[in-house]
Amino acid sequence: MKKANVVIIGGGFGGTYTAKYLKPLIDQKKIEVTLINRTNYFLFTPLLHEVATGGLSPTSVVEPIREIFRHSHVNFMQDEVRSVDTVNKKVSTTTATIPYDYLVVSTGAETNYYNIPGAKENTLALKDLADAQILRKRIIDACEKGALTPDTNERRRILSCAIVGAGPTGVELAAEIVEFMHENLCAYYHKCGFGKTDMRVSLVTASPDVLPQFPASLRPLAQKELVRKGIHVMMGETVMEVRPQKILFADKSFLEAGTIVWVAGVKPASVSIPGLEYEKSGRIRIDEFLRVTGAENVYALGDVSGTAPMLAQVAAQQAKTVARNISASLSRTSLTPFVFHEKGILVSLGQWYAIGKIGGVVMKGPVMWFIWRCVYLFNFHSWRKRVKIAAEWTVNFFYPRDITEV
Repeated sequence: MKKANVVIIGGGFGGTYTAKYLKPLIDQKKIEVTLINRTNYFLFTPLLHEVATGGLSPTSVVEPIREIFRHSHVNFMQDEVRSVDTVNKKVSTTTATIPYDYLVVSTGAETNYYNIPGAKENTLALKDLADAQILRKRIIDACEKGALTPDTNERRRILSCAIVGAGPTGVELAAEIVEFMHENLCAYYHKCGFGKTDMRVSLVTASPDVLPQFPASLRPLAQKELVRKGIHVMMGETVMEVRPQKILFADKSFLEAGTIVWVAGVKPASVSIPGLEYEKSGRIRIDEFLRVTGAENVYALGDVSGTAPMLAQVAAQQAKTVARNISASLSRTSLTPFVFHEKGILVSLGQWYAIGKIGGVVMKGPVMWFIWRCVYLFNFHSWRKRVKIAAEWTVNFFYPRDITEV
């Protein structure tokens, strides 16, 4: 019997987990799987804020896709998809045209600037590995520049950092940056005449609370801890324009900062697929089985599709449903509808403190922080990577973060 060709676009949580869950069908020689991704690695995006602040090395949050599927016989292509022909069932990349029997779209999301003037040009993002490395260098550069600036007010402007967006990424990044600045950089630069009061971190959001997507019981806990750490939390502030080192708000006020980071939202990073239907958010419309509306044998999951929360745990659960439904389609049995089972909500607020809700129980403090780290650790595919990260985290307990400018 001819093997069915399954093509997966995207090597994030949705794509890699779908390929892993399809392994039984690969072993049974029922299908061939081709995974296409722009980079040759799987990126663990929830830990990018630690790379940006020196808590983890860049190689710690990535895993080579070929290594992940070394024993799974998944064909990997490092390439960029140009278009998809759903009539003739072909995927066109920059180098090849690949036929498929089943297509899985899991291209993730990209930063959304909401057409705000100057937002893209005058801010830094935190969506990929290069973003994290650029942000870390910018923070260290600011300290070196501040060390050479005699004027106190100018030095404070250079050293200040503003983060636009108070979702999980913004909150975790703000907590990590203020610790990086106050506990590490201040120790190295105290001879240069500046300290904690010169290094101001602001968190800006248009919503009336931080973590607006989280349960109401967690929001005041997060805000209280952020304020305790010395972060200037600015809620209900609508950004109208971003200029170099300056944010302008709707009420005509402004905020100056040497470093401005934009993590205010994301939008689906879709590929060119004619004939599809889309939600108002721009995500691909799917049915309860995660099949794309208007295309035969095409599935979509993760941030690019549907209306489910844009979370890694959603994409991982959807991957299992997609793999199960491809198997059911091959055997001509009933498909399984996707039902999201929330395993918990966790957010880190710096070293030794996290908040979360697991099984309806709100938890905070060091125990929740330890749980947060364990959960993230075991979401990596290999034990080698888990051991490496655990070792780095352990070293950080005893030594300051590296400030080498690379």
